[in-house]
Amino acid sequence: MGTFFVGCIVLCCVGAAVRSVVLGKKKGKGSCGGDCGRCKGCH
Repeated sequence: MGTFFVGCIVLCCVGAAVRSVVLGKKKGKGSCGGDCGRCKGCH
């Protein structure tokens, strides 16, 4: 039973991280800041 609860907590954390990345991408935030010379063509 404890494994189930820990699994749910981990799943929620992963879901929150993915949601944060997706929302950041929609708002135009990326890891390279729009400088394609630095990030090798992320756009």
